[in-house]
Amino acid sequence: MSVLKLKNSYTKSVEVFQPLDPQGRRVTMYSCGPTVYSFAHIGNFRSFLMADVLRRVLERNGYEVRHVMNITDVGHLTQDDVADAQGEDKLQAAAREMGWDPYKLARHYEDAFVEDARRLRMKNYSGSEAGEPELHPRAAGHVPEMLALIQKLLENEYAYIDDSGQAYFDIQKFPDYGKLSGKVLEDLEAGARVAVGEHKRDPRDFYLWKVDPKHLMQWDPHSETGWDPADYERYRQLVPEGVDRRLKAGFPGWHIECSAMSRAHLGALIDIHTGGEDNIFPHHECEIAQSYGAYSTHVPGPHGAPDEGAPRNAFARYWVHGRFLLVNNKKMSKRDGTFYTVRDLLDPRAAERDQLADELEAAGFKGGRVPSNVLRYALISNQYTQQMNFGVDLLKQARASVERLQTRYDKLREAVGNGTNPDVDGVASDTVLELVNKSEAAFDEALNDNLNVPNALAAVFGAVTELNQKELGPAEAREALRLMESFDEVLDVLDRSARSGLITREQVQSWLDKETLAAKASHLKHWAEMPDREQLWEMIEAGQLPMVEELAPIEVMDGDAVELFVAIRQAARKAKDFATADAIRDDLKQRGVQLEDTPQGFRWVLG
Repeated sequence: MSVLKLKNSYTKSVEVFQPLDPQGRRVTMYSCGPTVYSFAHIGNFRSFLMADVLRRVLERNGYEVRHVMNITDVGHLTQDDVADAQGEDKLQAAAREMGWDPYKLARHYEDAFVEDARRLRMKNYSGSEAGEPELHPRAAGHVPEMLALIQKLLENEYAYIDDSGQAYFDIQKFPDYGKLSGKVLEDLEAGARVAVGEHKRDPRDFYLWKVDPKHLMQWDPHSETGWDPADYERYRQLVPEGVDRRLKAGFPGWHIECSAMSRAHLGALIDIHTGGEDNIFPHHECEIAQSYGAYSTHVPGPHGAPDEGAPRNAFARYWVHGRFLLVNNKKMSKRDGTFYTVRDLLDPRAAERDQLADELEAAGFKGGRVPSNVLRYALISNQYTQQMNFGVDLLKQARASVERLQTRYDKLREAVGNGTNPDVDGVASDTVLELVNKSEAAFDEALNDNLNVPNALAAVFGAVTELNQKELGPAEAREALRLMESFDEVLDVLDRSARSGLITREQVQSWLDKETLAAKASHLKHWAEMPDREQLWEMIEAGQLPMVEELAPIEVMDGDAVELFVAIRQAARKAKDFATADAIRDDLKQRGVQLEDTPQGFRWVLG
């Protein structure tokens, strides 16, 4: 089996991955998540999905992965391209424009991000992980940990407090500053925006704690003012003697947040830290400096690295960064109409992007909408260490690729018979077994070669081409189907739900009988994790059959969804509301579902 190798931004070289866990099984991974002042754009999600693919590859290699992705809801200023960022807090600026409280705004856009993440099938927002706050920590909920870290920096003389009560990191105390980004201190001085004032020692120093009476989110380090009671109690436990009395009421800096949250939920040292290339400097550079100054964090170079065993003065062994996403070979631009959020593409008319919807419809996207699995495929299909050029042509290629995979998958599943074919338990031919093993090995080898997704996809479609040229019996189809599902454990673009079936009249009656409807919810527990069905699941759990108009948000059809449509149609027919019944049949047809009434029940095919 091939061994995973990753491009480490810290050493600028490709290194064999070796976890810090002495048993070699557990991997800790931290990803910089969204700043929730607006809808996340596709450039953000390219970085997030790169981390998702990496996590899946690690698990494919047998590792147990704990993956934390934070939510930044305070302290990220508008001019963030230098270490000591200036301007206004992004949350506060957006809240002022909308006339909202910043906490309300943060929750609104966090909910939107979670919905987008689920639609794009990010693994740390699915299953049981979706409900674990420790895996999605909010910055505003970790001010106790940040103040504890700041106090350690002050005690270790890596930080100082100016006359206004703000805390700064002292760059001169950490000579390794710039090692991640490749910048030297002299370069940083030339690029610093803020001149040395009467309070700041060096223009390159960056703030850890900022004082601004106009800021709406404030914490007083010396009283309960501005605190959530539970957070204040934790703060008193973490820093029993309190922080330096000179530190005044204020709010944390952006950089200190991730150092504190990573340590709180993954420990002092971690295996992998991911982000976009814009995070390298200043954000990740500052994280490294803070963690070292407070706790002398260092990790040894892995076996085979040029610095094997030597201490790296960083708290993560591997730093993995995705390159920028461009649109039509240029930086995304709202002015040019080339700035896209996920929801802009999934439903441009709902996002008031009619021109985009028309362009997508002209390119063959039904209703002007890009299916979420097609968008996922497009965003992961490029090598993460290279810039991605995004556009309608890329989406068309992604759609064609997904449709090709889905067609092959559906035919294989039909050949296997979903457990109804008695011949499926036979032995597959040697030629098909050889093809399956060869293709899976090539797929793994490509992914383990620094997440080379283009080469991995070449292995996938090479296998599909060969399978299309063979006559496959049920046993061969079974092995080929397993291969396709193995590929999809990483790609996650297939609709693996049933594509056809027969819904008996007894099944429909179980929806119409109020006594048994609530019991139906246990079978649909997975719906609670799907943004387009969560509300429906809650209604069914409460014993309520939804109204037909409440089915409109359903995006992806499967057997359970079709069954629900059919049940509501049958209820309308029983009530002699034939107009509604016909409208439901037309709606199903628009969604690609052909429905046939038979004496046995209702036969459906998803075309």
